[in-house]
Amino acid sequence: MKAANEIRASWLKLRVSSAERAAIMVKAEAQGQTVADFLRQRALEYRLRQTPLEKERLRQLARIGVNLNQLARWANVHKSRAEALHILAALVSLERDLREMPTEDASCT
Repeated sequence: MKAANEIRASWLKLRVSSAERAAIMVKAEAQGQTVADFLRQRALEYRLRQTPLEKERLRQLARIGVNLNQLARWANVHKSRAEALHILAALVSLERDLREMPTEDASCT
């Protein structure tokens, strides 16, 4: 977690109740950690829940995946060259859609 040459010089203060303090201390001890290390690890390794933008992006990717699967199945059934051009055009369209999808970084600016 900490780089070898990194000095921890900043403080965070946190108010907790007596019961919360006791519970945190018990959990830290059960993990064989100091309270500071326990809280630091929990805070820094916590996985944030998906944002609405991430959920929508996953829905769009799932739809694209379904379309791609349908195209692959169709291509396996109909193997003529003329039809292959239609498939390639659809794949190029899917690729374009993927490239135009907003990224998380773009939404933060």
